[in-house]
Amino acid sequence: MAIESRVVSHFEDGIVLDVIAEELPLRAYVAIRPPDPEAVAGFVPPEQFESGSQLHVAAVSSTDEASAVVEDVLFNMDPDDAVAFLCADAGSWWATLELLGYVPEAGPLE
Repeated sequence: MAIESRVVSHFEDGIVLDVIAEELPLRAYVAIRPPDPEAVAGFVPPEQFESGSQLHVAAVSSTDEASAVVEDVLFNMDPDDAVAFLCADAGSWWATLELLGYVPEAGPLE
């Protein structure tokens, strides 16, 4: 599956991406947070809930699980939906970001 993303913004322990997955546009909020659906209110802006599109929530408990979770979520999304990935630790967070096509911005060499 061809997936590309671009950074929209950062928040505490997370990042917001605009993602194109096989021509499907979506917004992804990827955070290191416990698997509590209530936690999304702390980093997903109210406009996302009011936009009329669906907000999917998925927990990624390990690096090994990331691929299956991302694939399942993307399979069930409609254009312009959003997803909040609640990642258990930094490893599962990075794995999820990589699967979403995130490429860290290269900074200046020092």
